Amino acid sequence: MVLVAGAVPVAWRSPLGEAELSFIDVSGVVQINWPRLRVSATRFGQPIKRRRSPMPLQKGHALVVQELLIAASEGAQPTITDLAQAAGVSLSTASRAVSQLAEHGLVAKERRDNHVMVAIADRVEIAKRLATRTAWPGGEVLSGYLWGRTVFDVAARISKNAGDGRIALAVTCRVGTTFHGVLSTSSPTEVRCWVTTHGRDLSHVAGRLGLEPAPEGATNVVLSADPWRVGVHRRAEITFDAWTASIAHPVRVWCDLHSEQRGTEFAAQLWGAVAHAG
Repeated sequence: MVLVAGAVPVAWRSPLGEAELSFIDVSGVVQINWPRLRVSATRFGQPIKRRRSPMPLQKGHALVVQELLIAASEGAQPTITDLAQAAGVSLSTASRAVSQLAEHGLVAKERRDNHVMVAIADRVEIAKRLATRTAWPGGEVLSGYLWGRTVFDVAARISKNAGDGRIALAVTCRVGTTFHGVLSTSSPTEVRCWVTTHGRDLSHVAGRLGLEPAPEGATNVVLSADPWRVGVHRRAEITFDAWTASIAHPVRVWCDLHSEQRGTEFAAQLWGAVAHAG
């Protein structure tokens, strides 16, 4: 009979007079011998890994989560009512979105008087999940050409056209990062924008923005439809050198950067604007 190193043996004698041995070793291997029963398991002592279901962030939920990150970046601890009002969604939508985060251990809810305060427990993880679920581009994309001396000039021109046409538009990704003060030695080659369509065809919106059809490789603007307003939410007019453009909030730009070349590098530099309060 061979004993396993580190095993704890338990011996008994069967009715036939044969010695049997049960043991559990230090690695978690178990073997149990009992009359008319033999059990052996090699994974008995290993911890159970519980898989959390993915956070859906459906419809207005992503907007609430984004608004929560924005509030945290401004040093605020909002109530669920604050989040609903700032995101422009119903109180029930905001409550469900916060409950999703709480179920995943990412926020803590604290009741004060008649209000429920929301405190972020893991800002980085929330931002990563928001980026995974909502990063640019969305499901509907269109490319075109708009003349400009540089991509920053193009960003300013398309922003002006959007304002003139009452179209909600926000420049994001690398160009947006530059307007937020994160510079690089090489300029991006295209302007990436979120745009609301309000049920209209994206090509119709592109025409109103002054985009011209162009063959692949000759385009310098890419539009992505923004049905849930995560892209244009909290956009702002920002000036870089001689150009002023409608730029997505730093939280949104951070979420959108990861799909772009060197995006992770620029996202790391932009994180200070996203989480300076932390």
